[in-house]
Amino acid sequence: MNRTHPNRLRGTAVATLAVLSMSACIGPFASRATAPRPVALVLPAGVADSVRSEPLSDGMQLHTLVNTTAPWRAYVLEIPTRCVQLQAVKGGPTSVGRTTTSALLASLPAARSPLAAINADFFLFAPPGVLTNAHIEDGTVITGPDVKPVFWVGDRGAMGFDTLRTTGTLQGRAGTLALRAWNRPAARTTGIVDGRWGAPLDTLVRKRLVKLVVLTAAPRQRATGGTGPTFATRAVVRTAQPGDTIAVGDTLLLHYSTADRALVTQLRDGDTVRIDLSMSGTGVERQRTRVTQAVGGRPLLLVDSLVVNDVETEGNAGFRGLNPRSALGFNRQRGTMWWVVIDGRRPGVTMGTSLRQTADLLRALGATEAMNLDGGGSSALAVREQASGRVRVTNSPSDPTERAVGNALAAYGTCGRR
Repeated sequence: MNRTHPNRLRGTAVATLAVLSMSACIGPFASRATAPRPVALVLPAGVADSVRSEPLSDGMQLHTLVNTTAPWRAYVLEIPTRCVQLQAVKGGPTSVGRTTTSALLASLPAARSPLAAINADFFLFAPPGVLTNAHIEDGTVITGPDVKPVFWVGDRGAMGFDTLRTTGTLQGRAGTLALRAWNRPAARTTGIVDGRWGAPLDTLVRKRLVKLVVLTAAPRQRATGGTGPTFATRAVVRTAQPGDTIAVGDTLLLHYSTADRALVTQLRDGDTVRIDLSMSGTGVERQRTRVTQAVGGRPLLLVDSLVVNDVETEGNAGFRGLNPRSALGFNRQRGTMWWVVIDGRRPGVTMGTSLRQTADLLRALGATEAMNLDGGGSSALAVREQASGRVRVTNSPSDPTERAVGNALAAYGTCGRR
């Protein structure tokens, strides 16, 4: 991957803006009653003309940054990673469906102390809410990966950006069939769709389809060290009927490419086959962890503190230009994550940022790794007030009301729980 040193938003000197914030959690039993204390938010000169900060629970800080020259207005949630547990949230059992970010946050169990949520991946309007990349929630694959990056969470605070891949096999009478997709059906790919996909398969995929009925009460899906979720089951082959366009319950659908037609057509109604699937990525394997949560985005903005060249070539000029933005970044050494939402499309107040400006802002905040999320009218950052339980959206969505989205990334507080 080609990378270049980032351009500063404006200026090269470093200015210190003193703000009030909640002190970082000292350990898993830190009190929520910890009094705020002054800290310094260090930003390059010219990044923002004003910064207003609000201390939240579990050491989090909500910063409002205003740049009057550009102009843009950003809402930055600064999160001490040791004080939160992250979860991908879809809002339903299948890939279909859209819900606002604030509603997704409000739906989480209060007993687990949900603190905040940010909209995540790009999605389709038809079928509504189907995500363009992987969504893994509590170790369960709702949608499978494509070739774009994801943000993943693993055991013991592990996290990272990666391109996940599906590998697997179907073993039957004629031999072993390689599987390359899981809940990501495509006409030129051989793979498995289970009941969590929930969307009708398109016409091209339906042309090459085999129905599989599992022999166990539920296919086993688990996560093991160094991988994402895995899936293993035995199933009986059944001839697909015209109405078999959605996998329901424990039914699976095998879709196959023309290259695999000869092997698949040797399967007979009533045959028993074994299916094994797994999902992983290079970074996941390197950290030897289990992927329990994942949400997609594109493109990567920062890698090893450098702005990625792809920010200048991703998508069309309109996508790369000034837009409302959502993004996330982290600094593993500092144990800090930043969720950023930038309002836009309001002339004279906030026009949004380009992909490169968004990358520069994440780097100025201190992130070493960062990824762009779905933006435009989807951009929303919601927080939950711990005293009242009320959920509020911190930014001003450009639609102008909050848009229903495909999924979100949520944070539970852990430092205040005993």
